[in-house]
Amino acid sequence: MSKAFPHFHPYYSHEELVEHFLLTPAELHFVLSFRGEANRCGVALLLKVLPYLGYVPERLGDIPQEVRRFISGQLGLLWDRSDDYPWYTSTRDYHLAQVRKFTGWRFLTAQDKSELENWLRENAAYGSQSPETLMDAACQRLQRLRVEVPTEKELERVVNSALSGFFLDIQQHVALAMPTEVRSRIVGVFN
Repeated sequence: MSKAFPHFHPYYSHEELVEHFLLTPAELHFVLSFRGEANRCGVALLLKVLPYLGYVPERLGDIPQEVRRFISGQLGLLWDRSDDYPWYTSTRDYHLAQVRKFTGWRFLTAQDKSELENWLRENAAYGSQSPETLMDAACQRLQRLRVEVPTEKELERVVNSALSGFFLDIQQHVALAMPTEVRSRIVGVFN
């Protein structure tokens, strides 16, 4: 299913960089409120990567160099300072919390997972029963709601559960629509 889970592309045209990673004036003002070039680079990356992917990658190295350079250039820096950003520290966690507050994004809760599974089962699965298509629909829905996408494995579990539930619902609906004598004969065949 990994094709449908959001990842960075191997290459971005200038138009794609502008479309997805250009800082708005409000975003630039927010980023420039942080001290230090490395912190500004890191916050700007968090700010643009979160809505693009729907999550923040585990490693800074997962973000393509061209994206990092494009964002650094908008900060008036001569070179990308993101390598100096403390990606694995409480500083990044604090900055990410500030980015969430600024953008309105939030963590996925157990309630969100349950609601997503039900939505996939009751709505999206009628259009396509492909796990890849449902994965894509789940990611799009979470991004519209500004809820962070869980790990790929966790999202696969939600999608697979929704798909199983969808087929169970169809089976039950068909069984209930059958006349009682037909159901009895079918049950008799399997006993």
